[in-house]
Amino acid sequence: MADLQQLDDLVGKNINKICRNTFHDPAQNHCAHFASHVLGLDFSFNCKGMAEGGREDGANIRVHEMFAQCPKVGRWEDADLSRTQLIFVTRAGNVNLDRKAMVNIPKKHVGIFHKGKVYHYGNTADQVTTDTPSSFRTKFDRTYGPGQGYFFGWIPGENLQLNVQPTAASVSAGRKFVLEREDGKRWMARETGDNASFFVGNEMNDARRKFHGLCVPVAKYWGPQFKAKDYLADLDHWAVLLEVSGWCESQNRMVLVNTYDRAKFTFGFYQLAAHTPGDNLILFFRELATLPAFQDYFPELKLVNGRLHRVSKDGGASDLELPMETGPGGETNLQLFMNYLNPNRVPIDEQEVLHAARLIHWTINDPAARLAQVRVAAAILQRKLAVHARKLGLDGRSDTICAIVSDIFHQGRGTYAQVRPLLAGLKPEEALLAFKETQEAYRERTKNLRHAISKAKEAGLLGKKRYSAAAAEFV
Repeated sequence: MADLQQLDDLVGKNINKICRNTFHDPAQNHCAHFASHVLGLDFSFNCKGMAEGGREDGANIRVHEMFAQCPKVGRWEDADLSRTQLIFVTRAGNVNLDRKAMVNIPKKHVGIFHKGKVYHYGNTADQVTTDTPSSFRTKFDRTYGPGQGYFFGWIPGENLQLNVQPTAASVSAGRKFVLEREDGKRWMARETGDNASFFVGNEMNDARRKFHGLCVPVAKYWGPQFKAKDYLADLDHWAVLLEVSGWCESQNRMVLVNTYDRAKFTFGFYQLAAHTPGDNLILFFRELATLPAFQDYFPELKLVNGRLHRVSKDGGASDLELPMETGPGGETNLQLFMNYLNPNRVPIDEQEVLHAARLIHWTINDPAARLAQVRVAAAILQRKLAVHARKLGLDGRSDTICAIVSDIFHQGRGTYAQVRPLLAGLKPEEALLAFKETQEAYRERTKNLRHAISKAKEAGLLGKKRYSAAAAEFV
């Protein structure tokens, strides 16, 4: 991502000076490509996928995809010229503003409007150029012919940053929080009007492992715990398996948060992570969005056609569930959702602390929020165990075996090819428990798993049922 203040330095440069992924074909249209590199818009379809051997961060290369992701669009004559934004041109009839949709035809173009100038990529000259809005219109009326429409679009993702206020006076949320940083690393929070503060997390900055964000040391775990016995009536035997992996993840602490790793935000006893499309934390937020208190805690969020959006008072909206190939090796992530929860890996900022405080406070004070967390975790466990059962032949296997297998895949410490022979041995339970336990990265996890399995057996909760693949239940 380039610095907008350095846009003038890019004028006259070829795309090969801007894109490090070697997608420089002069026969291609690079207007969206240029703008996306400058603005850091890496959602697919991007140059990394187009370049042979591309390894650097990608930049979107499609004008209509950029248009669709703008928080707000409109006719250029209605644009606020005091703000930096995108300017689009295409045939007027090819755009539906209500749906933020643009037909994908060859004659379309995009530029960046910044401080009175339009910076865009001139495909004929094959370099960055500038125009005034007036000369931009004249140029493309002449190039594309009559009937062109000119539109503004707010920069995709720009409304993900919240304006966290130093005092509660101007905060519109029903639930307002004071955030307090102690000793240079310890974050506390309290609801306005309440003198009692609660612990959110400590700052972690480990450059070697690229860990930057909030963490909670094991010695500082606190808050309500998930206990299987409290949810047997609601979840039946699934509550037992949840307690096993929940112990390994968080000692079943329902307010545990971390924001330091690549997921950018993880929460709850089952450690639901933000980066996975259609899974984990986004499912929890969808469930929370159905509860009466949701707008008090997250007034800037709204479900639109079943998908979570960041909405603003001035009409902007961003789909936080847009999948983007921004993860390692092009893995699909929910980058906008991640960025909303935690805008910057470095430095640690108040927005991630605020979101953590909101979730912690809500979980502590509302049984409905706790039940939502539990039900989402249970649904994930059931869905994934059904897949594991098909892949590994778990029909008729003991609940203990299923609990261990579920934990292996929940943490991601094994593959089906690695687990299958362990199940085929004479002592599959011990083989599964011993899997990778001598490796430093998994030593603590496998130790905790042994403890949780042993404890559940002693309580008479494990070792009595078997998995029925036909019923997708324990019988």
